[in-house]
Amino acid sequence: MTVVDFSRLGRTLPSGNQPPASQPAPRSMTALIVDQDPDSRLETARLVQSVGFSVAGEAAYGTEAVVSVADARPDVIFLAITSASMRAISTLEALRESAPDVPVLAYSAAAEPELMRQAMRAGARDFLTLPLRPEVLLEAVQSVLAQERHADRGDGDGPAARARGTIITVAGAKGGIGKTTLAINLALALRTVTGQDVALVDSDAQFGDVGVMLDLNAERGIADLAREERAIDRRTVTPYLERYRPGVDVLPVTAQPDDWRVVEPAHLRAIVGALAETHEFVVMDTPGVMTELVQAALQAASVVLLVTTLDISSIKDTKTALRMFEAWGLPANRVRVVINDANRSPRISARDVAEAVGMEVSLHLQHAPQVGLAVQAGAAVVESQPDCEFSLGMME
Repeated sequence: MTVVDFSRLGRTLPSGNQPPASQPAPRSMTALIVDQDPDSRLETARLVQSVGFSVAGEAAYGTEAVVSVADARPDVIFLAITSASMRAISTLEALRESAPDVPVLAYSAAAEPELMRQAMRAGARDFLTLPLRPEVLLEAVQSVLAQERHADRGDGDGPAARARGTIITVAGAKGGIGKTTLAINLALALRTVTGQDVALVDSDAQFGDVGVMLDLNAERGIADLAREERAIDRRTVTPYLERYRPGVDVLPVTAQPDDWRVVEPAHLRAIVGALAETHEFVVMDTPGVMTELVQAALQAASVVLLVTTLDISSIKDTKTALRMFEAWGLPANRVRVVINDANRSPRISARDVAEAVGMEVSLHLQHAPQVGLAVQAGAAVVESQPDCEFSLGMME
């Protein structure tokens, strides 16, 4: 969307952008603008006002949007979607879950059929392409509101109960492929890029290495939480978190997890659900064996990152894992295949992997010797070596 300086325009747009005078929207109608870009939010807000709506609020993606819709109770939501925006689609799903009676109109500069399908599957009532024209916007809103007008609004459970962050599960069909390294660096990259709070959960209650790799000396961890707390919620989870950096909290495995068997799938679902109410992102590292705990971690996820190396055995096991995901009822559109090119294989390409597993590769992390050095030093490579190929890939 082209950024426009509205400071010189007052409350109206140039005459060429005015909506048809014969079709104003009722002044009592309100709209919420959800867009990660503040300048883009401003432009959309001005356009919405020009066709007769009052702007009830503006918000970025995630929890901020869910809380805003509960507070503002708008008649319609306008949601910006950038190409391949996982965060935007997750926000759309959360909005439809928390406020099912408020229609969402998505808009994007990318008129890609797959993006449109994703938006509509996530609950958008219409999909508009940029640049937005007043008459098209007004027609879309009137059509959607006419269909929604019969629905009654309920009080709901309040914004705190409805808000939910994005849960990202990092999984793999075997150990030694860099899952933990990826999970750690992803959590820190999310914090750096978005500035939002991130929780990192080590769900490998027996052999988890997140705490070791971050040089944490945790006295309590996930097994202690599962054993000691009868009710797991955001209040009871907090004391077990270790603060790694401002905005990055870790639920680790202790050095001697003798009681690791106490962690059950129900515990894990409750833990990540609680953390998703207090953090914008929850990143889960998982064991290298497909267990019931892994199944619970996968089914709780908004997005699953399935990690593979370029070794033949890892690719074969990844294909098997995808068949297991299907048997477990995990929607294919939640899964992203990620290549961790730890060994720099010259013979196998990302296209070869995609053909072998039957799914496109979403991210190919290039080999970087700095990764191994950072692991040995108890540091995250995105912090210690932000300019290496691996770190740059994580920041994309």
